[in-house]
Amino acid sequence: MAAEAPDPKTFGSWEEAFQYQVPAVRGMERQLRRDIDSNREKLRTLVGASYRDLLGTAESIIEMGGQMDDVETYMGEIGRRCNTRILDKKGSNLRTWTEEVGAPNSASYSFASQLAVLRSCPDVISRLFKSGGSLLLAAKVLVISRLLHTKLSQGPNPPPYLDSLRNRLAILRRRLLGRIDRRFKSLELSRDVLVEAMCAFSLATSSSPKDVIRHYHHIKLEAISENMGRGGDGHDNMLLALRLYVKTLKDTQAVIPTQLAHALEKLKSASLFKSQDVHSLIELNLDVHERWISDDIRTFIPYIRHDDLTKVEAERSLKQWARSAFGSFLAGLRNRIQDVEDPGRLIDLRRQVLELWLSNHQHSTGIDSAETLDGLRDVFNLQSTRLIQIRASKLGRVGLIVKHVVQNWQRGVSDLTPSLWDYSMTSMEFENGGKPFRERLATRFTSNNEPLNRVSLEYVSFLESIENVEEMIKKLREARWADDVDDLDNEGDLLDDKQVLLSEDDPRLLQEELNSALQKSYGELQLVLYKLPDKSETTNSGQQAAYLIRVWRELRQHLPKSYQNPNFGSSSIPSLQHILADGALRVPLERCSKRIAKMSQAKLLQARPLWEGDPELPVLPSAWTYRFLLDLASSMNAFGSDVWSPQAVDALKKEFILSIAPMLEGRQAVQVNGHRDRDFLDGEDKEEEEMKEEVKKDEEEIEERIREENGEVDGEEAGNVEEQKEKNSENPEKPAGKPLNGTMSNGHIEPESEEEREDGKVQRFFDIAYLTNASAVKEIQSEDSQLLNLQRSLVQVLALEPKSTERMKKDAAEYWKRTSLLFALLA
Repeated sequence: MAAEAPDPKTFGSWEEAFQYQVPAVRGMERQLRRDIDSNREKLRTLVGASYRDLLGTAESIIEMGGQMDDVETYMGEIGRRCNTRILDKKGSNLRTWTEEVGAPNSASYSFASQLAVLRSCPDVISRLFKSGGSLLLAAKVLVISRLLHTKLSQGPNPPPYLDSLRNRLAILRRRLLGRIDRRFKSLELSRDVLVEAMCAFSLATSSSPKDVIRHYHHIKLEAISENMGRGGDGHDNMLLALRLYVKTLKDTQAVIPTQLAHALEKLKSASLFKSQDVHSLIELNLDVHERWISDDIRTFIPYIRHDDLTKVEAERSLKQWARSAFGSFLAGLRNRIQDVEDPGRLIDLRRQVLELWLSNHQHSTGIDSAETLDGLRDVFNLQSTRLIQIRASKLGRVGLIVKHVVQNWQRGVSDLTPSLWDYSMTSMEFENGGKPFRERLATRFTSNNEPLNRVSLEYVSFLESIENVEEMIKKLREARWADDVDDLDNEGDLLDDKQVLLSEDDPRLLQEELNSALQKSYGELQLVLYKLPDKSETTNSGQQAAYLIRVWRELRQHLPKSYQNPNFGSSSIPSLQHILADGALRVPLERCSKRIAKMSQAKLLQARPLWEGDPELPVLPSAWTYRFLLDLASSMNAFGSDVWSPQAVDALKKEFILSIAPMLEGRQAVQVNGHRDRDFLDGEDKEEEEMKEEVKKDEEEIEERIREENGEVDGEEAGNVEEQKEKNSENPEKPAGKPLNGTMSNGHIEPESEEEREDGKVQRFFDIAYLTNASAVKEIQSEDSQLLNLQRSLVQVLALEPKSTERMKKDAAEYWKRTSLLFALLA
C-alpha cells in the first residue's frame, strides 16, 4: 500500500521536500499551486469588498463636511442679526408704528375681525350638520357666535346685519337641539357619543347635569311613546321601544353622574378659544382675527355646575323615570296587541318581549323586576283571554245559520238532497284510489245538502280557530327559559320561578279560560238549538227535526279537545227524535186508519183461505199490516237513512205502539197521535166515500158468487140482483144501506155468523202479534206494552187454547224474522 503523501505545511525548510521521491514531490507541488490559487481569489474578494466600504465612508465624510459648512454659515448669520443694537432698533420702530398708525384704527380692526368671525360661525355650524360632525364643536361655535353677537350689539352703531344673523343663529340653535334629541332617541348611540351630546346640550342651553338628565329621560320617554304609537302589521316597533327602555337604564347607570361630571369639568378647564378643535376651523381664520377679538371673549370659560347631581339623586330620578316609562310602554303594548288576532304572532311577540326583558333585568337597579314581569304577563294574558273569548264566541254564528235555515224553511228546497244514483255520481271516475268518490259517497249518504254544508263550513272554521288557540297554549307550556347567571341575589326566588310562572301558571290560566269560554259558547248554542224545533205539528216539522239531528251529529262528532262533553245535546236530541217519529208516522198511520176502516166494513175475511194447521190458524198477517210497514219504511227513508239511529228507531216504535193500539181496539179510526190533520183528511173525504162504495160492490159480488155456487139463488133472484145493481149504478147518490153486523139477503138483514166474527178476531190477534215483534223495544217491559195488553184482552174474548195462542205468537215472530229485512230501517 503506497505511503501517505506528506503535508508541505509541516516542513521546516524547503530542503525537507526533496527528501521524498519524485512523485511525492510533484504531488506536493500540485497541492501548493492549488492552495496559492485559492488564496489569491480570497484576497481579491476581500480587497474588493473593503474598497466599496471605503468609498461609502469617504462620501459620508464629504457630505458631513458640507453640512458643517452650512451650519457655520447659518449660525454666523443668526449671530449677526440678533445683536442687541438691531433688536433695540426693531422695538423702537414697532412702538413708533403703533403710536402713529395702529392706535387710531384698532377699534375698527376689532369690529371687522369680530364681525368676520361672527359671519363665519353659521356657515361652520351648517357644515358640521351636513357632514355629521361633532355636536359639541357646533355648540362651542354657537356659544362663541352668541358672545360675538352680544359684543357687537352693545357697540355704538350696531349694523342691521346683526338682526339677520341673530335669526339665523336662533334657527341653528333649534336645529342643534333637534339633532341632540335625535341622538338621544337613537338605539345605536355609543356612550362616548352620548356624553358628548349631553355636554353639547348643557353648553347650548347652560343646563346643569340635573337638567340634562331630566331632558334626556324626557326625550327617551317620547321615543318609547312614539314607537308604541306607530301602526303597522309587524311588532318591531314594540320591541324597539322596549330596547330603548332597557338601553336607557343601562346608559343612565353608566354615564350618570360620574362620566358626565368629568366631561363637563374638562369642558370648563380651558376657554373655548383655546380649544384645539375650534382653532382647527379654517372658516373662522382665528390666526388672523384672534388678536383683534376682545379679551373677555377670548378668555370666556362656560360656567356649568358639574357636581350638582349626586349618585343618590341620579338613582332616584332613574327610578321615577323607569316607573313612568314602563307604565307608558305597558299602555302602548296593551293598545297595540289588541290588533293581533293571530295566536302564532301573539306568542312570538310574547316570547321576544319576555326574552329581551329577562336578559337585561339585572340592569334595572332599584326597580322591582317581579312587578315588571307581572305587568308584562298580565298584558299578554289579557290579550290571550280576549282572543279566546272572541274565537269562542264565533260558535254563535253556527246557531244563527241554523236558526235562519229553520225559520226560512222551504219544502223541497231546504230538504233537497242529491241522490246516490244520479248521473254525476254514477259517472264519476275512480282516480287517486277512489278518494273523491268515497268522499262524495259519504257526503250523499249523510244527506249533506247546501244548508247543512253551510253549517259544516262555519263549524270547521270555528274548530280551526280553537285548534290555533290550543296550539298556542301548548307552545306556552313547552317553552323553556334559559337561566341567567347575572341574576340579582334579592330576586333569585323570582328568577328561579320564571319557568313556573311563564310555562305553567300562564298556560293553566289560559286553558281554564278556554274551557270556560267553550262551555259558555256551547251552552248558548245548545239553548238556541233547543228552542228551534217547530212543535206545531206542521208538515215541515219532521224534515226540520232531521236537519237539526244532522246538525247535532256534526257538532257532537267534532268537539274540540278542550270541550269533550259526552252529554252535549243529550237533552235536545230525544225531543227531535220524537218530532221525527211523528213526522214519519203521520202519513202511514192515516193510510193505515183507512185500511183498518175498510177491513172493518168488509163482510168476508180475505186471508181466511190461507189459514193452516189443526185447528186452522193464521200464518200470515193481513195485507193492511204489510202495507203499513212498507209505508212506514218508505216514510223513514224519505227523511234520510242517516238520521235513524237506534235511539231514533226506538222513539218511532214507541210512538208507533201508542198510535196503532187505539186503532186496533176500535176506539180511534183516523185519529193519529191524539190529533187529526184536517188539512190532509178533509180533502180525502170524497175519496173515502168512493172507497166505501167500491168495498160494498165487491162484497156483494163475492156474496152472490158464493150463493150461486151453493145453489141458493134461482134465475129470478139473479135477475132481481142484476136489476138492483143497475139501479144502484144509475142512482149512486142513493146507495143501498149496508148492515153493520150482518148480511143482506132478499132485502132483509141477516146477522153475521159467530164463526165469521171469531175469525176476524183471531186474524187481528195474529196481526197484533206480528206488529208487536215489529215494534219491539228493549226499554218497554212486556207488561207495559199496549199491544201485549191488547193481545191478552183478545185471548180472553176468544177463549183460545194456550197452545193455539203460543203457536200464533211463534208463527208471527218467525214471519217477522223472514220479512224484517224488507223494512230495513225499522228492523
